[in-house]
Amino acid sequence: MKQQNHRRFTAALKRFANIPVDMVGQLLKQLAGNTGVAVANGASAQLQRVATQPAPAYQPRPQKPHKRERPTRQRPQTSHITKAPCWVITLDPDGERVKSLLESLRAQRLPTTAIPGVDGRSGMPEFERGERLSQGTTRWRHLCELKSSEVGCYLAHLRAIRRAYESGLERVCILEDDVRLEPSFGKVLAELERLPANVEMVRLMGIKVRKRKEIQPLADGSHTLVRPERGWCGAQGYLINRAGMKKVLAHGSRIFEPIDKLFDHFWQFDLQLYGVEPHLLWETEHESSIVKSNAGRDKVATWLYWLHPLGKLWRSLERHYYLRRNARAFYPAQNPTKRPGRTPRLKF
Repeated sequence: MKQQNHRRFTAALKRFANIPVDMVGQLLKQLAGNTGVAVANGASAQLQRVATQPAPAYQPRPQKPHKRERPTRQRPQTSHITKAPCWVITLDPDGERVKSLLESLRAQRLPTTAIPGVDGRSGMPEFERGERLSQGTTRWRHLCELKSSEVGCYLAHLRAIRRAYESGLERVCILEDDVRLEPSFGKVLAELERLPANVEMVRLMGIKVRKRKEIQPLADGSHTLVRPERGWCGAQGYLINRAGMKKVLAHGSRIFEPIDKLFDHFWQFDLQLYGVEPHLLWETEHESSIVKSNAGRDKVATWLYWLHPLGKLWRSLERHYYLRRNARAFYPAQNPTKRPGRTPRLKF
C-alpha cells in the first residue's frame, strides 16, 4: 500500500511542480489519507527541496546530422561505334568544309582526325623513300603525263595508307574533305568493320556505274555489299584493312596513274575490292584543286600512239582472264536498277 501511495505522490509531484509549496502540502495531506501525517510531511519536505533548486539550463535538442550528399556522377562520354578511325585528307584544316565533315562524323559516334594532304598545286611535290614517279609508263598507258596536283593527291592517299599500316591499325576509313555523309554512314561502317578479312577494301561511293554482284544485305536490308567487275572511279571514301594496305603499298609506290585508277585496276594486284549501294557518301559541287591530265591529247612520241592500243588490249585480256578465273566471286552480275548515289557527277 505504501509503494502504491508513493507512486501516486510522485506522479502528482511531476504534475504540480509549479504549484506553491503551501498548497502542495495541503494537497499531499488529502492524498495521504490514512497513511499518516509523516508521509505527507516527508513529501512536503521533498517538494520544498525540488522547488528551491534552480531550473536546469535549456539545452536544445540535438539535430540529426545531415545526410551526406552523393557526388553527382558525370555521364560517360559516348563510346565510338567503330574501332577503325576516319581520317579526312585536307589541304585546309581550318576551312568550314572540313570542319562540317568532322562534326558530322563525330555526331555519328565515329573516331575522326583531319590529316594533312600533299600540296601539288604549285609544283611537283617532294618524294619520300620508296616513292617514284614513272611518267614514261603514264605516256604509254594514257598518252599524257600526270599533273603535279594529281601526284599530290596520289601521295596523300598513299601516305595515309602507309601511316595506318605502320601504326598497326587493322582498318582505316579514308575520306576526302569534299564529301557529305548519308544518315546511315556510321551504322553501315560499323557492319563493314566486322566483315571477314578477305573483304580488303570497300568503296563507299563511286562516279561510274558498273555491273556488280550483290554479296549480302547491310543495315537491315537498306544497303547492300556488292562486288563490281570493273572500277567505280573516284577515291572520295573507302574502308581498307591491313591486307589491302599491304597490297596497295607494294604495287602503288611506283606512280604512273591517278590514285582512283590504281584502285580501278584492282585485278592487276589481286586487291579484293567491294562497294556499298546505295552509296554512303556524296560529293559536293565545288571547284576541284586537282588539275586533270589531258589524257590522249598531250604531245607524246608518235610511236606511242601505235603502241597504246596494244597495251590497252593486253590489259583487257588480263582483266577478263582474272574475272574468268574468279567467276564465282564476280558473277552473276547486273547493273543497278536505280541511281545508287546522290553525287551530281555520277554517270548513271
